[in-house]
Parts: sequence; structure tokens; C-alpha cells
Amino acid sequence: MIDKGLATTALGWHLHDERRRARTLAALRSSPFDRVRMAALASRCSLDALEERVEELAAIGVTAELVLLRPGEGVEDAEAAARYLSEVVPRLAAHRNVWWSLTDDPAAFPAFDEHDWVALGNLVAEQDPLHHPLSITAEAGSPLLWRRIWTHGSVRARSPRDAWVATRHHHKPVRMDMCGYEGDAGDPWLSLTPEEVVAQAWDGVVRRRPVTHGEAYAGDDGLTWSQDGGTLAGAAVPRLALLRQVLAAVPDEAAYHDRDAPMLELTGEFYLEFCGEHRFPERSFDVPDGRYEAEVIDTWEMTVTPLGIMKGPVVTVPLPGTVGQAIRLRHVP
Repeated sequence: MIDKGLATTALGWHLHDERRRARTLAALRSSPFDRVRMAALASRCSLDALEERVEELAAIGVTAELVLLRPGEGVEDAEAAARYLSEVVPRLAAHRNVWWSLTDDPAAFPAFDEHDWVALGNLVAEQDPLHHPLSITAEAGSPLLWRRIWTHGSVRARSPRDAWVATRHHHKPVRMDMCGYEGDAGDPWLSLTPEEVVAQAWDGVVRRRPVTHGEAYAGDDGLTWSQDGGTLAGAAVPRLALLRQVLAAVPDEAAYHDRDAPMLELTGEFYLEFCGEHRFPERSFDVPDGRYEAEVIDTWEMTVTPLGIMKGPVVTVPLPGTVGQAIRLRHVP
């Protein structure tokens, strides 16, 4: 099943005053994102207030992916974590628009071993009668990702290709919850260009390693979207809206096909290839006999150029020779 949603990160948006929270909700409402990663931060936000924020997200069709354990929240050992989770999870589990992320940085809890994380994951699952999606964010090659308790892998890697190489034999869905944010900060993880962010998003979707969006531009108040919410300022967001539209038309059964450029394929019915940094003059596809509607998608300029009907068994699509091109073929009667 293809994940047709897009996620963004705004870890502490719910800790701010009503005015900034309203700006965050307005930004999400008009964005292509249907899920937001946010820290529970229950030591700084009452459970009543946290529930209210989750309900506000539900009202605009957005899921809250709650990162339950983060450093600096007074949870130093597994017993304290279990007590904390036993308080937080039952309260939030009643809301349908909730996902769980046990932590986004296991290394920040040096007293915890793999057994502790699995036991805490089991605790979350036991206290969640609605069985919401549950993950833990780890490096793409971490054996912790393979434990049965997680409904999907949540990975950190430098690129979707790196994530795919490290998790290609993973038996569950894999999502990239950190591979860098659009921004201009001193940290390499927080200073990607919008072009890189758009390319990662397309590459991740086609490899079935969807990438969570983030922005690290500081406003006049020194706050950033991915830490504090507010307003989405980056150039990637409108281009991700096009990706969301393209995703909506991808057949659920489409599978990743590994060739020199990543491609989603439902043989004889649908093909979506992302050329990325390659400036191919043309691309050829071996397809069953039939008629195919061909389109070239410029993922940066946000254009979809129809090329008419082409016939198999070989379809050759001309390209403009610029980066960021995608090709879509759809079978027609």
C-alpha cells in the first residue's frame, strides 16, 4: 500500500501562545501536509492542553505524530519512562488522529538498552486499544528497527537512497523522519536548499521511503517552524503540494522498481520515474503492448507537460535535459 500522505515537523508548536498556535494551524490547513510530528512534552504541557491541540489538528484533517520521550523531560531510566507513558498514552489513545513515536533519539537515553525500548514499545501498544501506528526513530542500519513491536520503520539517513540501501530487506513500511531540513543554519542537517528538499521528497516517495518535511529558517523572533511552528516560509512547500497531487493518482498496488533512476511501477498500468539529478535527454520503458498516456513533470517548476499517447512495447519519452524531471505513464484503453 502506497503512503499517500505527507508529514512535516513542528515539535513544540503547541507550547506557544494562542496567536502562534493559530498561525500554525492556519499554515497546516493550507499546506500539503496531513501529519505533523510534535513532541508530547507532557512536563511542559498539561495533558488537557495536549488533548485540545490534538483535537484542533483533527478538525483540520491532520494527524498528530507524538514523540513521547525526549531528553530533558526528567525521564532518566526505564522505570520512570514506564510511569510517564502509563500516564500519557491512555489519555491520548482515544483520539483517532494519533501516531506514536517512542523517541526520535534513542542515543540521548544512555541508560536504556534495546530490551528497554522494546519493553516500552510493548507498554504503549498494550495501553492503546485503537492500535495506532507505533515507531521509534533510529539510524537506518539499526537492528532496533527490526523488532516486531513497531508497525513501521522510522529512520534517520542522509538521503532516501541511503535509507533504501540499509532497509531494502525490511519487512515493514519504512519512513524517513529525518534527512535534513530546508534552512540556512550552521548545522548541515538544517541548511538544505529547497531544491534538495523537493528532490529528497520525490526520491523518497518513489523509493517508498517517504521523507518528513522540515524547515529551519529563523524568523525575527529567532523561532523556526520545525521547533516552534508558526508560518511555513520555505520554497519547497508549494512544490510538495504538486507531489501530493501526483501521489493521489498512484495505484495502491504500485511497487518500487530498482533501475538507474527510481521508479514506481504497476506493470502494464502505471509508471512513475524520478530522474533526480540526472539530465537525461530521453528515457525508454519496456512495457506490455498497449497505449500509454505520457507526461513529463518538472518537480521544481511545477509543470505537467502532456506528450500524448505512445504505444508499447517500448515507450521513449523525450526530456528537456534539466534536473528534477519525473515521467508518468498511464495505460489507456
